[in-house]
Amino acid sequence: MRVLLTNDDGLHSEGILTAYAALKTAGHTLTVCAPDRERSANSQCLTLREPLTVSPKILPDGATGYAVSGTPADCARLGLTALAKEPVELVVSGINSDFNLGYDVNYSGTVGAALEAASTGVMAVAISLEKAPTYNWQFAGLVLIEVANKIRSWAIPAGVALSVNVPHAARDQKIVWAKPYHQASRDYFQPLQEPDDPSPNPSGSLKYVRLRGTPFDLEDEPEYDISLVKAGWVTISPLVGVGLHNSTFGRFKTD
Repeated sequence: MRVLLTNDDGLHSEGILTAYAALKTAGHTLTVCAPDRERSANSQCLTLREPLTVSPKILPDGATGYAVSGTPADCARLGLTALAKEPVELVVSGINSDFNLGYDVNYSGTVGAALEAASTGVMAVAISLEKAPTYNWQFAGLVLIEVANKIRSWAIPAGVALSVNVPHAARDQKIVWAKPYHQASRDYFQPLQEPDDPSPNPSGSLKYVRLRGTPFDLEDEPEYDISLVKAGWVTISPLVGVGLHNSTFGRFKTD
């Protein structure tokens, strides 16, 4: 297939280079277009008020990739409409260097790029690997090849992206489909303490820091992605818009 490859960690991150090598070895034709620096947690943000700069960069095998000054979603849109020389059949975003599970998919730049691509009617996959002292990149690459080879047979509806999460110590290469859900966030804010400056702020302004919580009860739900990856399964979740959508599940073939 003709594949557009992007991510939110930057053009020369280990994850995207792993995905590139795996997909190329499997015989796919690739266009690589990724941010020129890390752009995590950009969701589906687009650059609207300034031009995007595209810089050709040499990949490890001597091919040319493109470093873009914008967001992951910018890269997906730009790659589809301007950089790919032929019509793209599949967009792959990743391999991200941490899970994208539960409500966090709403913030993920990795997922945002896949959703932007899916909104144009192109098949799209975001793939994320569990953070670990030693990343199992090679295994994640094998999972990606399997997904790319099977995705046509799944008959994914237009507008639906797939989010793949790979545990560090996966049971095997088998892929389990996670149940879609809508889920409220548990993140909250508290004042940022500044011990080096205990005096009152004369302007009355305060600084707040975001504390990252866990999604409500999902770790105890056996059919959802959080509990499935905790059990060691490679999981796929169907996504629409900025979150998981109940109405999409069951409308396409899985194996």
